[in-house]
Amino acid sequence: MDRGKSKHYMPGEAEFFERLEARHRRGRFGKIFNYFSVAVAALALVALFFNIANEAFGTTGVVNTIEPETLTGGPPLEALSNDELALILAENVKDRLRVLIRDTISQVDVTDFTSSSVAEIVGDPDVDPAIAGELLKSISPEQQASLLAKYADHGALRNLVLEEVVEQQVIASFPLVETIFNFEAVKAEIEGPILANFKKREKRDEAKVEVIRFYSWLDREFLTRPMSSTPALAGVRTALIGSVGLLAVVVLVALPLGVGAAIYLEEYAHHGFINRVIETNVRNLAGVPSIIYGMLGLAIFVRALAPFSSGLIFGYNFEAPTVATVIERIAPAFAGAITYDGSAISSNSDVLDIPTAQRIVDTFLFYGSPSLNMTGNSALPEMSDALAEALKISVDAALVRADEDYDIKVRGNYYRFDVAEDAAISDAVFDQLMRSLARINSFAPNGRTLVSAGLTLVLLILPIIIINAQEAIRAVPYTIREASYGLGATRWQTIWRSVLPAALPGIMTGTILSVSRAVGETAPLIVVGAATFLVTDPTSPFSQFTAMPIQIYQWTARPQGQFADIAAAAIIVLLALMLTLNAAAIVLRNRYSIRF
Repeated sequence: MDRGKSKHYMPGEAEFFERLEARHRRGRFGKIFNYFSVAVAALALVALFFNIANEAFGTTGVVNTIEPETLTGGPPLEALSNDELALILAENVKDRLRVLIRDTISQVDVTDFTSSSVAEIVGDPDVDPAIAGELLKSISPEQQASLLAKYADHGALRNLVLEEVVEQQVIASFPLVETIFNFEAVKAEIEGPILANFKKREKRDEAKVEVIRFYSWLDREFLTRPMSSTPALAGVRTALIGSVGLLAVVVLVALPLGVGAAIYLEEYAHHGFINRVIETNVRNLAGVPSIIYGMLGLAIFVRALAPFSSGLIFGYNFEAPTVATVIERIAPAFAGAITYDGSAISSNSDVLDIPTAQRIVDTFLFYGSPSLNMTGNSALPEMSDALAEALKISVDAALVRADEDYDIKVRGNYYRFDVAEDAAISDAVFDQLMRSLARINSFAPNGRTLVSAGLTLVLLILPIIIINAQEAIRAVPYTIREASYGLGATRWQTIWRSVLPAALPGIMTGTILSVSRAVGETAPLIVVGAATFLVTDPTSPFSQFTAMPIQIYQWTARPQGQFADIAAAAIIVLLALMLTLNAAAIVLRNRYSIRF
């Protein structure tokens, strides 16, 4: 037989080569499919980044009611001091200064704003003594402006001038692609029909538009400005601080709990039926939808643990009634007739005897004590009856007088107090008492804080951290443990000094990737009560908060096109934060990795 014309195989060799060729074909198909998958993923990422960049940059048309140079005499607003910016506000929007103070620097609840003193509003007992005890409406516009100049930052004041005085508006915005390839047509459209429609709608025939070709919604000021109802003046500072705060809570709580649970399951627990059930449940919890964790956080941290998550049990961020605060509230009604030195009540005149004052305080404390079951002014009728009895005042809540000096309206209910001839105090004083009483009783712990949202996200990522930490610990060769035991180390010494350092790269990588997921979550934060519009920064774990995903969601829901543009800019900030976390995971893995 001619070997040059035909192949000769050993027995079974032909079948082997046929199977080998089939495996090679499958391998080539798999390789092509992998390349195709990578290409599709890359195209999706390119499309995502292109769409975001296209919205975050482009051309805008800006209209000012008043040109800033006419207000400043030439210099830009950025060059003015806080006092000069506040003076511009005082001269042009003096009737709205109280609203601006409420929205920018006020430290009290909105419902108490009109009845709080200047010192309470700014949260500074060292404010000018001449106005510290006054209501905000009682001081002049110039004094109100001085408060803004002292307690508002420069960027916030500049934004207020642009929003309230200059009334800067972005009447049109076009994406980056049109700016690059069709700018002349875009400019003609802004200066033509768009400006004409604006003049007709706003009845401003003198309006002039400034066309900015390459306008970036993402700049340094965008990162440092708070939220605003005007897109051109809105920023992500408050949301960014909230996200970083959530990140801190999540890392500080989830990392030790997750690693501790993983160590117990891998190194201490007996690998029997119970351990397998626990591990199965942990893995199942990793696949639970995030909104379910939001509902769990609402039930546990916001409601059941409200005294903790609101800071109540730590004596922080609340105005629960004490003897001192009650005396402080009611003392002005008696023109300083009663005082409290921290241990006993004293009377400075014959206006009110000490036993009666003590009964008033006891009534306030009994009915005004904060309670999770308290809703608004639920105990107000009982309080009024108790106080009236202490003061020998007859109460008739069925009648309503036209004279508001003798009637109190609280949550839609009217209470009339007919004072007996031998009563110790007047109607006006009792009216002040009842108003203070209503404010105290309105207090209820609010668990919708940064710490409750952070703990909710901890529940979300804890199963993932446990699973990743288990895998990292399991990957450490058992010979390392045996060597440590052979040198006389205890089990914990072996875990702490040998196993954990070897497993640290895997643990940190899994933790950081889990935290990256938590930073981008929206549904749980919505359920636990994140604010959608917040201009004050969170100052503690017990503060009201918002976060980057919430801010983006709120902006994309707005009908104005410019809010979609700043939402794209905020997405870039959020992506940068998440990419930074992912890069940190890669660096840690490469730096501390140990090869066995």
